[in-house]
Amino acid sequence: MDLKNVKLTKQMARALWIAEQECARTRSKCLLPVHLLIGCLDDGSFPVKESKDKSGIGIDSIRSAAKPQDVKGVSYEPFHFPVSAETKQVMEVSIGYMNSYNQVYLNEGHVLKSLMAAGHASGLLTEEQQQALLSIAVVSRDMRMTLSGYTMRSLLYQNIRKVTNDDGKNLLRFIEDEFSGKWVQSIKTALSHTQPAIFIATDSSDKIVGFAAYKTNGYFGPMGVALSRRSEGIGEALLHSCLDEMRLIGFKEVIIDQAGPIEFYERACNAQVIPINKL
Repeated sequence: MDLKNVKLTKQMARALWIAEQECARTRSKCLLPVHLLIGCLDDGSFPVKESKDKSGIGIDSIRSAAKPQDVKGVSYEPFHFPVSAETKQVMEVSIGYMNSYNQVYLNEGHVLKSLMAAGHASGLLTEEQQQALLSIAVVSRDMRMTLSGYTMRSLLYQNIRKVTNDDGKNLLRFIEDEFSGKWVQSIKTALSHTQPAIFIATDSSDKIVGFAAYKTNGYFGPMGVALSRRSEGIGEALLHSCLDEMRLIGFKEVIIDQAGPIEFYERACNAQVIPINKL
């Protein structure tokens, strides 16, 4: 898949902008993997900042250690600068990671993982620093949000309802087909309850296109939306349907279990990543 046809998170778009600014600053003939690395490390996201703080990653030291390369670049939209063949390969592998995670937005975690897998961080970051990025910035993280003052927002997608006994088999089949069986067991357990804490999204023919669940201990998740129906507001509608019911039940705080992508929950409900030392 060409990068120009890939959706970027806001933070990823900013990381690419920073990479281009770095390319221009160094007067490089083309955009190199080190520019991508600097862009991803300087994008301001909390998990990246946390991993930098914990492992002592310094962008200035990366700039100092980076060696100039006299290589010819190629055109690669949407970059405004030519990119090296290695940079193009990194981006294409990053898209592969995105697809393998069944996601539709490219984020800086995909690119950081690709950069390190290809060895482009070697000599610029220590093994300890790379491990910090992999374990803190390139993984799903638990998030927290308060329900104090929360009010249900207007939903872009309206076909949301609580699951019924008749929906059980179709919901499990949907999860099996869309997510290769991930979450089947936890949803089976939830369906066994008298009043399952599960919402589903349906299309005009009442076919399930998404689901979200929460637990009685205050944890939200799992949630999944059909790949072909992403970016329609379905996930946000499912999320807020659960949050509103949790508020009505009496929850004051919600933990979003292994949130991914993090930026979605930051935008959708102002959730915050839980720092590692507070887990």
